[in-house]
Amino acid sequence: MLDPDRLALLVVKPDGVTQHLTRLISLWMRDEGHTLIAFRELSLIPERRARLYASSPEDGRIDGELEAVLYTLGPVHAMLFERKTGRAADGPSAAADVAGRLVGDPLPHRAGPGTLRGHFGALNPVLNLFHATSDTEHLDRETHALFDRAVEGFAWPNGGSAHGIGYTPHLLRPFKLWSTVAGVLAAWLGPEAVRAIDWPADSHGPSSPAVGAALMACTRAAQRAGGEAGALLTGVLDGSASYARFCGLVPDIDPWSGYLTYTTLRHLPLCADTP
Repeated sequence: MLDPDRLALLVVKPDGVTQHLTRLISLWMRDEGHTLIAFRELSLIPERRARLYASSPEDGRIDGELEAVLYTLGPVHAMLFERKTGRAADGPSAAADVAGRLVGDPLPHRAGPGTLRGHFGALNPVLNLFHATSDTEHLDRETHALFDRAVEGFAWPNGGSAHGIGYTPHLLRPFKLWSTVAGVLAAWLGPEAVRAIDWPADSHGPSSPAVGAALMACTRAAQRAGGEAGALLTGVLDGSASYARFCGLVPDIDPWSGYLTYTTLRHLPLCADTP
Protein backbone atom coordinates (compact mmCIF):
# COMPACT_ATOMS: atom_id res chain seq x y z
CA MET A 1 0.00 0.00 0.00
CA LEU A 2 1.40 3.38 -0.98
CA ASP A 3 1.65 6.02 1.73
CA PRO A 4 -0.13 9.20 0.50
CA ASP A 5 2.23 11.35 2.56
CA ARG A 6 5.07 10.13 0.33
CA LEU A 7 3.32 10.95 -2.96
CA ALA A 8 3.65 14.09 -5.06
CA LEU A 9 1.83 14.94 -8.28
CA LEU A 10 3.64 17.12 -10.80
CA VAL A 11 2.19 18.29 -14.12
CA VAL A 12 4.47 19.50 -16.89
CA LYS A 13 2.45 22.15 -18.70
CA PRO A 14 2.40 22.43 -22.51
CA ASP A 15 5.27 24.94 -22.53
CA GLY A 16 7.49 22.40 -20.77
CA VAL A 17 6.29 19.53 -22.96
CA THR A 18 6.92 21.37 -26.23
CA GLN A 19 10.45 22.26 -25.06
CA HIS A 20 11.04 18.51 -24.41
CA LEU A 21 11.88 19.00 -20.73
CA THR A 22 9.93 16.04 -19.30
CA ARG A 23 12.64 13.40 -19.08
CA LEU A 24 15.15 15.85 -17.63
CA ILE A 25 12.58 16.87 -15.03
CA SER A 26 12.00 13.24 -14.02
CA LEU A 27 15.77 12.81 -13.57
CA TRP A 28 15.97 16.03 -11.54
CA MET A 29 13.20 14.77 -9.27
CA ARG A 30 14.99 11.41 -8.92
CA ASP A 31 18.10 13.23 -7.75
CA GLU A 32 15.91 15.01 -5.19
CA GLY A 33 14.84 11.64 -3.77
CA HIS A 34 11.61 10.95 -5.66
CA THR A 35 10.82 7.86 -7.76
CA LEU A 36 8.52 8.19 -10.76
CA ILE A 37 5.71 5.63 -10.40
CA ALA A 38 3.16 6.82 -12.98
CA PHE A 39 3.25 8.87 -16.17
CA ARG A 40 0.59 9.97 -18.63
CA GLU A 41 0.41 12.31 -21.61
CA LEU A 42 -3.02 13.84 -22.13
CA SER A 43 -4.88 16.90 -23.34
CA LEU A 44 -6.12 18.97 -20.44
CA ILE A 45 -9.69 19.60 -21.59
CA PRO A 46 -11.73 22.16 -19.61
CA GLU A 47 -13.47 19.51 -17.49
CA ARG A 48 -10.16 17.99 -16.37
CA ARG A 49 -8.63 21.41 -15.84
CA ALA A 50 -11.50 22.51 -13.59
CA ARG A 51 -11.06 19.42 -11.42
CA LEU A 52 -7.30 19.79 -11.33
CA TYR A 53 -7.34 23.45 -10.29
CA ALA A 54 -10.38 23.30 -8.00
CA SER A 55 -8.24 23.95 -4.91
CA SER A 56 -5.84 26.46 -6.48
CA PRO A 57 -6.08 29.94 -4.96
CA GLU A 58 -7.52 32.67 -7.15
CA ASP A 59 -4.89 35.13 -8.34
CA GLY A 60 -6.41 38.27 -9.81
CA ARG A 61 -3.07 39.17 -11.36
CA ILE A 62 -3.35 36.32 -13.88
CA ASP A 63 -6.14 36.23 -16.48
CA GLY A 64 -7.78 32.79 -16.21
CA GLU A 65 -9.12 32.86 -19.78
CA LEU A 66 -5.68 33.73 -21.11
CA GLU A 67 -4.11 30.95 -19.09
CA ALA A 68 -6.70 28.49 -20.46
CA VAL A 69 -5.42 29.14 -23.99
CA LEU A 70 -2.15 27.47 -22.97
CA TYR A 71 -3.88 24.09 -22.72
CA THR A 72 -5.11 24.35 -26.31
CA LEU A 73 -1.53 24.55 -27.59
CA GLY A 74 -0.42 21.05 -26.65
CA PRO A 75 -0.66 18.16 -24.17
CA VAL A 76 0.48 17.99 -20.56
CA HIS A 77 2.61 15.32 -18.92
CA ALA A 78 1.27 14.11 -15.58
CA MET A 79 3.80 12.46 -13.27
CA LEU A 80 3.17 10.82 -9.91
CA PHE A 81 6.23 10.50 -7.69
CA GLU A 82 6.93 8.61 -4.48
CA ARG A 83 9.43 10.10 -2.04
CA LYS A 84 12.00 7.52 -1.01
CA THR A 85 12.02 8.59 2.61
CA GLY A 86 9.07 8.86 4.98
CA ARG A 87 7.69 12.02 6.48
CA ALA A 88 9.91 13.46 9.18
CA ALA A 89 8.39 14.51 12.48
CA ASP A 90 6.67 17.87 11.94
CA GLY A 91 7.94 17.82 8.34
CA PRO A 92 5.84 18.43 5.24
CA SER A 93 4.27 15.73 3.12
CA ALA A 94 5.95 14.98 -0.19
CA ALA A 95 3.26 16.92 -2.06
CA ALA A 96 3.61 19.99 0.15
CA ASP A 97 7.40 19.83 -0.06
CA VAL A 98 7.42 19.65 -3.86
CA ALA A 99 4.83 22.41 -4.26
CA GLY A 100 6.33 24.66 -1.60
CA ARG A 101 10.07 24.12 -1.89
CA LEU A 102 10.98 22.43 -5.17
CA VAL A 103 8.71 23.96 -7.80
CA GLY A 104 9.56 27.61 -7.14
CA ASP A 105 7.68 30.90 -7.26
CA PRO A 106 5.09 31.35 -10.07
CA LEU A 107 6.82 34.63 -10.96
CA PRO A 108 9.95 33.34 -12.74
CA HIS A 109 12.27 36.16 -11.66
CA ARG A 110 11.60 35.07 -8.07
CA ALA A 111 12.18 31.34 -8.65
CA GLY A 112 15.56 30.42 -7.20
CA PRO A 113 18.21 28.38 -9.03
CA GLY A 114 17.54 25.36 -6.81
CA THR A 115 13.90 25.11 -7.91
CA LEU A 116 12.33 23.46 -10.93
CA ARG A 117 11.17 26.76 -12.41
CA GLY A 118 14.50 28.40 -11.82
CA HIS A 119 16.54 25.46 -13.10
CA PHE A 120 14.48 24.72 -16.21
CA GLY A 121 13.80 28.30 -17.21
CA ALA A 122 10.19 29.34 -16.63
CA LEU A 123 9.61 32.44 -18.76
CA ASN A 124 6.61 34.35 -17.39
CA PRO A 125 3.77 33.95 -14.87
CA VAL A 126 1.71 31.93 -17.38
CA LEU A 127 4.50 29.98 -19.07
CA ASN A 128 5.84 28.76 -15.74
CA LEU A 129 6.22 25.10 -16.73
CA PHE A 130 4.52 23.28 -13.83
CA HIS A 131 1.53 22.62 -11.69
CA ALA A 132 2.07 20.69 -8.46
CA THR A 133 -0.49 19.37 -6.01
CA SER A 134 -0.26 21.59 -2.95
CA ASP A 135 -0.93 18.96 -0.26
CA THR A 136 -1.93 15.38 0.39
CA GLU A 137 -5.60 16.24 0.87
CA HIS A 138 -5.87 17.19 -2.82
CA LEU A 139 -4.04 14.15 -4.22
CA ASP A 140 -7.08 11.93 -4.81
CA ARG A 141 -9.04 14.54 -6.76
CA GLU A 142 -6.10 15.75 -8.83
CA THR A 143 -4.80 12.24 -9.53
CA HIS A 144 -8.26 11.20 -10.69
CA ALA A 145 -8.48 14.29 -12.91
CA LEU A 146 -5.29 13.26 -14.70
CA PHE A 147 -5.12 9.45 -14.48
CA ASP A 148 -8.83 8.61 -14.16
CA ARG A 149 -8.10 6.83 -10.91
CA ALA A 150 -7.54 7.91 -7.31
CA VAL A 151 -4.36 7.28 -5.36
CA GLU A 152 -5.61 3.84 -4.30
CA GLY A 153 -5.47 2.85 -7.95
CA PHE A 154 -1.68 2.89 -7.77
CA ALA A 155 -1.51 0.81 -4.57
CA TRP A 156 -0.14 -2.42 -6.00
CA PRO A 157 3.16 -4.13 -5.12
CA ASN A 158 6.21 -2.13 -6.17
CA GLY A 159 4.13 0.98 -6.78
CA GLY A 160 2.79 2.00 -10.18
CA SER A 161 4.05 2.05 -13.74
CA ALA A 162 5.84 4.92 -15.44
CA HIS A 163 5.48 3.32 -18.86
CA GLY A 164 5.43 5.92 -21.62
CA ILE A 165 7.96 8.44 -20.42
CA GLY A 166 10.66 6.62 -22.37
CA TYR A 167 8.90 7.68 -25.56
CA THR A 168 8.94 11.39 -24.78
CA PRO A 169 11.36 13.43 -26.94
CA HIS A 170 14.69 14.24 -25.35
CA LEU A 171 16.19 16.69 -27.88
CA LEU A 172 15.61 20.03 -26.16
CA ARG A 173 13.77 22.81 -27.97
CA PRO A 174 14.12 25.81 -25.64
CA PHE A 175 12.12 28.96 -26.29
CA LYS A 176 14.14 32.09 -27.03
CA LEU A 177 12.41 34.64 -24.86
CA TRP A 178 13.46 38.16 -25.78
CA SER A 179 14.46 37.54 -29.41
CA THR A 180 11.03 35.95 -29.98
CA VAL A 181 9.19 38.88 -28.41
CA ALA A 182 11.27 41.46 -30.25
CA GLY A 183 10.92 39.54 -33.52
CA VAL A 184 7.13 39.39 -33.32
CA LEU A 185 6.93 43.09 -32.50
CA ALA A 186 9.36 44.01 -35.29
CA ALA A 187 7.30 42.02 -37.82
CA TRP A 188 4.22 43.93 -36.66
CA LEU A 189 5.49 47.45 -35.94
CA GLY A 190 8.52 47.50 -38.21
CA PRO A 191 12.27 47.60 -37.48
CA GLU A 192 12.21 51.38 -37.13
CA ALA A 193 10.02 51.05 -34.04
CA VAL A 194 11.52 47.88 -32.58
CA ARG A 195 15.30 48.06 -32.41
CA ALA A 196 17.25 44.98 -31.42
CA ILE A 197 19.74 47.02 -29.39
CA ASP A 198 16.98 47.97 -26.92
CA TRP A 199 16.23 44.37 -25.93
CA PRO A 200 17.97 42.14 -23.38
CA ALA A 201 19.81 39.02 -24.49
CA ASP A 202 17.95 35.70 -24.29
CA SER A 203 20.61 34.47 -21.87
CA HIS A 204 19.40 36.99 -19.28
CA GLY A 205 16.02 35.22 -19.09
CA PRO A 206 13.17 36.82 -17.11
CA SER A 207 15.52 38.36 -14.53
CA SER A 208 14.52 41.67 -12.94
CA PRO A 209 17.07 43.70 -14.98
CA ALA A 210 15.92 42.02 -18.21
CA VAL A 211 12.25 42.66 -17.41
CA GLY A 212 13.03 46.32 -16.75
CA ALA A 213 14.94 46.65 -20.02
CA ALA A 214 12.15 44.94 -21.96
CA LEU A 215 9.52 47.22 -20.42
CA MET A 216 11.58 50.25 -21.47
CA ALA A 217 12.02 48.79 -24.97
CA CYS A 218 8.23 48.38 -25.26
CA THR A 219 7.63 51.96 -24.16
CA ARG A 220 10.06 53.21 -26.80
CA ALA A 221 8.54 50.97 -29.48
CA ALA A 222 5.02 52.24 -28.70
CA GLN A 223 6.20 55.85 -28.91
CA ARG A 224 7.99 55.29 -32.21
CA ALA A 225 5.09 53.39 -33.74
CA GLY A 226 2.44 55.84 -32.59
CA GLY A 227 -1.16 55.69 -33.73
CA GLU A 228 -3.34 52.61 -33.29
CA ALA A 229 -0.42 50.19 -33.22
CA GLY A 230 1.38 52.08 -30.46
CA ALA A 231 -1.85 52.34 -28.47
CA LEU A 232 -2.44 48.59 -28.84
CA LEU A 233 1.04 47.77 -27.58
CA THR A 234 0.43 50.01 -24.58
CA GLY A 235 -2.93 48.28 -24.11
CA VAL A 236 -1.26 44.86 -24.02
CA LEU A 237 1.02 46.09 -21.24
CA ASP A 238 -1.80 47.54 -19.12
CA GLY A 239 -4.22 44.67 -19.81
CA SER A 240 -6.81 46.62 -21.80
CA ALA A 241 -5.99 44.90 -25.12
CA SER A 242 -7.06 41.26 -25.23
CA TYR A 243 -5.13 38.33 -26.61
CA ALA A 244 -7.73 37.88 -29.35
CA ARG A 245 -7.33 41.49 -30.47
CA PHE A 246 -3.55 41.17 -30.42
CA CYS A 247 -3.69 38.02 -32.56
CA GLY A 248 -6.07 39.70 -34.99
CA LEU A 249 -3.69 42.58 -35.70
CA VAL A 250 -0.19 41.12 -35.66
CA PRO A 251 1.09 39.35 -38.81
CA ASP A 252 0.63 35.60 -39.21
CA ILE A 253 2.93 33.87 -36.75
CA ASP A 254 3.08 30.45 -35.18
CA PRO A 255 0.83 30.06 -32.12
CA TRP A 256 3.67 29.56 -29.64
CA SER A 257 5.50 32.73 -30.71
CA GLY A 258 2.32 34.77 -30.49
CA TYR A 259 1.33 33.35 -27.12
CA LEU A 260 4.82 33.72 -25.69
CA THR A 261 4.93 37.32 -26.86
CA TYR A 262 1.53 38.33 -25.55
CA THR A 263 1.80 36.62 -22.16
CA THR A 264 5.28 38.05 -21.62
CA LEU A 265 4.25 41.60 -22.52
CA ARG A 266 1.01 41.35 -20.56
CA HIS A 267 2.92 40.54 -17.36
CA LEU A 268 5.96 42.79 -17.73
CA PRO A 269 4.51 45.47 -15.40
CA LEU A 270 3.62 42.84 -12.78
CA CYS A 271 7.11 41.35 -12.84
CA ALA A 272 8.75 44.78 -12.85
CA ASP A 273 6.70 45.87 -9.80
CA THR A 274 7.23 42.64 -7.80
CA PRO A 275 10.67 42.47 -6.17
